[in-house]
Amino acid sequence: MRWAAILFIAAPLLLLLVAGVSALLHGDSTRSLLRGLRYLLVTELALLIVIAATGAVYEARSRSRDQRRYRPPGKLIDVGGYKLHLYCSGSGSPTVVLDFGLEGSYLDWRRVQPEVARFTRVCSYDRGGYGWSDPSPKPRVPSVMMEELHTLLVAAGEKPPYILVGHSYGGFDAIMYAHKYADETAGVVLVDSSYPGDQLPFYWRRKFWLRMNQLTMPFGLPRWRKWCGDDSGEIGLIKKAFSCQSRVPATAYFQFAAFPESAAEIRALGSLGSVPLVVVSRDPMHNSDLGVRGQRWQRYQRELAQLSTNSTQVFAEGSGHDVPGERPDVVVEAIRGLALGARL
Repeated sequence: MRWAAILFIAAPLLLLLVAGVSALLHGDSTRSLLRGLRYLLVTELALLIVIAATGAVYEARSRSRDQRRYRPPGKLIDVGGYKLHLYCSGSGSPTVVLDFGLEGSYLDWRRVQPEVARFTRVCSYDRGGYGWSDPSPKPRVPSVMMEELHTLLVAAGEKPPYILVGHSYGGFDAIMYAHKYADETAGVVLVDSSYPGDQLPFYWRRKFWLRMNQLTMPFGLPRWRKWCGDDSGEIGLIKKAFSCQSRVPATAYFQFAAFPESAAEIRALGSLGSVPLVVVSRDPMHNSDLGVRGQRWQRYQRELAQLSTNSTQVFAEGSGHDVPGERPDVVVEAIRGLALGARL
């Protein structure tokens, strides 16, 4: 792939260079070289059209196959002209609502949700543009997305009180929901949550990568190169079914771009009062977190625990940032404790 791109670009440039040298040495040969350059460019354009058409057919067939094989496990619910995916299981009260990180889907909770469903009602969902959900026309900031979540829960017939569980960026959402709908909130679990005073640089390489995926998705390139998922087991195939669509990198781009505004919204909220809060943090001795960045992150986690006068901090021993995947048992026990407390 890389060499094909180099060839497409290098061949015309080489001919131009030869034409320039020839013009200086032998003015008569320049015209034939330029004619050859035109033929080459026309040939390359024709090849690109053929490749794009072939890729589009490949993508259309692959997507049709995915739609036949894989269906959303939950409900697609209209929240005002577009639909969000909500997947609930278990029974009882309070209802636990799971929110993933900056990029992801309901599948990020696949090791947590079945265990929580053993003792209470639990729902995971896909924010607009991710997973099985339609893209949202609204800004990707916590205040707006939590209004969407509230509309989703009401439309689905789910009943408060809720325990909001947010991993990474999802922690912003959990905090926002607890502020906007305090009368519906029985507790909050922040799982190695983002901190509103932290920075998340959106470098040009990340911007370029997301935009390239978005623009080439209809032509099958990300699927073919396995940029939007792989074939590693059933979970990988399900992820590929919904991730190989342009709306996913487009949504990720908007989420990254809106991070400073999102963090500012959370900074402006202040304390959660006495809302029961559990902060689940990664292992401070994890190999990837022993430097300055890791120490700063642990300080952020301690400060998050100060958001409520009724808080506890626990550590997921042996886990890095992906606590729901690496130590789901710690998350489940934190939820269980809040659920038992809410029933008293």
